[in-house]
Formats: sequence, structure tokens, C-alpha cells
Amino acid sequence: MSLTVGSNSWVTVAEADTYLTDRIGAEGWFDLSGAGDPGAVSKEVLLVSAYTWLINNPQLELSAALTDADVKAGQIEAALFLLKHYDALNERRAAIGTGVKSFRFSKRRENLMENLTLPLHIAGFFSQYGISNAVVELKGQYDI
Repeated sequence: MSLTVGSNSWVTVAEADTYLTDRIGAEGWFDLSGAGDPGAVSKEVLLVSAYTWLINNPQLELSAALTDADVKAGQIEAALFLLKHYDALNERRAAIGTGVKSFRFSKRRENLMENLTLPLHIAGFFSQYGISNAVVELKGQYDI
């Protein structure tokens, strides 16, 4: 399946290229082909993967029809994050999925979270689409 705005992406490859032109650390993006072999790393695969990661995030309420500049920027940032950190993210998901709760490596010790959260620099683009977990307690008498 190729990238289709409104179906599996909010942005085009051209929009991502334009956005990342002035982004520090994005030089690896421009080494990629626009569309490559299925499943191989390409701009389209990264954008579709980022879209899937975001739209299926249980902390966000997103739809395929969004056109906000922040949503587009967030998807592009997520695609760049996947380009740079996919292997580490996938290893973390695998560890959590197999029941690892914490690990220690030399002087580094880490407790793994049950639910992976989006990096803050990406989550900020979606702040208006977050689900509130607020609980309201009503006190007093009310007619039922």
C-alpha cells in the first residue's frame, strides 16, 4: 500500500521534505528514496508507520481527516524519530512484551513502562487531541 493522504497519512512526501529542509539532524531523511520496496525503509514507509503509531495511540483522539499544521508536523517528527530510533524502540517494545519490567546494564538501570509514551517533542504537537483521564466526584444531593 502506498502513502495516501486522508487514508494512511496526513502529509505528502513533498510536505515532509519541505518541513525537514530546515530541521537539524534530518540529513538522513534526504538519503532515502520516496517510495521503496515494500517494508524497506523509505520516506513513504516511515510516514505511514508514523501515522499508524500516532492514530493508534490510546492517549490520542485522531482521525484520518485532520489537516492541522501541528498534526502534520507531529507526523513528520515521528517519522524522523522512527528513522533514527526504530531499532531501540522495537527492542523496548519486545522487552515489555516478553515481561521484562526492569534491567541493569553496567551502571545503567531502567524500569520499563508498561505503555510506551510518545517522546515529548512529538506529543506536544498533539496536545489538543489528548484524552483526559480526569475523574470528577460530585458531592451533595442531586435529583435522579
